[in-house]
Amino acid sequence: MRQILVVDADSSMRRLARLSLEIDGAFVLEAGSLAQARHQAFAKGFSADGFDGIVIAPELPDGDGLDLVPEMRAHWPEARMVVLSDHGSTRIPSTLASVPKGDMSQLIASLAVPVDIRAPRSLVVVELLRNEHEALAVDWKELCRWDPMLPPDNQPPIASAFIAAVCSALGRPQPLGWGADPEVEKVAEVFAAAVGSLDVAIGQLVCLREALRRRIAGRLPVHELVETSDRLQMIIDRAIGVAAARMTERLQQQAFVDALTGLLNRRALERDLRREAGRAARHHRRFSLMVIDVDGLKMVNDTDGHAAGDSLLKSLAQALRNALRIGDTAYRIGGDEFVVLLPETDEGRAESVAQRVMAEGGPNFSWGSVTYPDDGDDLDQLIDLADKRLFEQRRIRRGHAERSA
Repeated sequence: MRQILVVDADSSMRRLARLSLEIDGAFVLEAGSLAQARHQAFAKGFSADGFDGIVIAPELPDGDGLDLVPEMRAHWPEARMVVLSDHGSTRIPSTLASVPKGDMSQLIASLAVPVDIRAPRSLVVVELLRNEHEALAVDWKELCRWDPMLPPDNQPPIASAFIAAVCSALGRPQPLGWGADPEVEKVAEVFAAAVGSLDVAIGQLVCLREALRRRIAGRLPVHELVETSDRLQMIIDRAIGVAAARMTERLQQQAFVDALTGLLNRRALERDLRREAGRAARHHRRFSLMVIDVDGLKMVNDTDGHAAGDSLLKSLAQALRNALRIGDTAYRIGGDEFVVLLPETDEGRAESVAQRVMAEGGPNFSWGSVTYPDDGDDLDQLIDLADKRLFEQRRIRRGHAERSA
C-alpha cells in the first residue's frame, strides 16, 4: 500500500487530503508542523517503510514547510513531492510539483496514487485488541457499572461481538470518515435494539471509548498514535450515530403507529394530509378521504367485553390492509374511527374501496367520503364533512332497516 505524508497547519485541509487519498488506496499520516512532520517521518520503526509521496504546505506554525524538501529527499529520493499552493503563491521552486489547496483531483494525479487492493499495513492496535478483546469486554462492563451517568448494574449487550467489529474496522483501509464501517453498523444496530434507551446506549459507548483508551495507553508505536486515535474516535462516533439513528427511527415509528391495530395514527394522518394537500395543489390533482366507523362497537364492549371489541377493531384494520392498493393508507384516529387516504382519486373510488373491505371479511361499518379540492381545501373541514356524510349514511341505513322490519 502506498504511504503518504501530509503536512499542513490546517487540520480540515489535512483531513480532506487524507480522506481523498485513502479512497484511492493510500495509507496516510498527518502532521501540522515541521516538528510533527519530522517526528512522523523519522520515528523509530517507520523510516524503513518509507514514503511514496509527501504533501507539504509552505506556511507552517514553526517555519517554512519547504525546508522539509531536502531532508525528505535525502531519505526517500523516489518519493513524489507535492507542494500545496495558495492563490498567487510565487516562491515554490519550478522543480517541485504544486497543487492549489483544495484541488484533490489534481493532488491525486500529481501523486499518481493507484488503487491498491492488497491488505493494508496493519496497525499494531489491531492485533493487540484481537488478542485481548475478552479482557477489554470486562473493562468495558466494569466502567459501565461504575459510571454515575448510567443506571446501576447496567451491562453493555453483545460486548465481545462489538469489540470484535471494532477490531475488524481498524484493520480495513477504507476512510471511516465517510460513514459507519459496515460491520460496526450491523453490530451497533443490534446493540441499540438490545439497550432500548438512547441515553444508556450513548453512555455505554462513551465507556467503550474510555476502555479502549486505557487498554492501549503506552503500548503503541509513536508513529501510529495519531492514526490509531483518529480511527478509534471515528469508529465510536459513527457507532453512536448509528445507535441514535435506529432508536430515533423506532421512537418515530412508535409515535406514528396505533398500538392496538398497527395502523398509522392521528398524528401520522395530520402529517400525511398536509403533504398530500401540498402535492395535490402543486400538481392540480385530487385525493379522497374516507372516514369509517365500526358499527355496534359499544354494544360489543358492553356485552362481550373490551377484548372482543379490540378483536373487532383489529379485524377491520386487517381488512383495510388487504383491500387497499399500493399508495393508499389507512389510519386509526381514535376509538372506533378510521380514516383512509386515497391519493390521486375522486369520491367515486371510495365506494369500490368500501366493497373490497367488506369482501375481505371486515366487520360491519359505516363510512363517508370527501374529495380535495372539490369539497373544499380546509383539511379539518373536509374530515368534518366526511363525518357528517358517514352519519347521514348510517341514518339512511337504519331507516331502511326499520321499514323492512
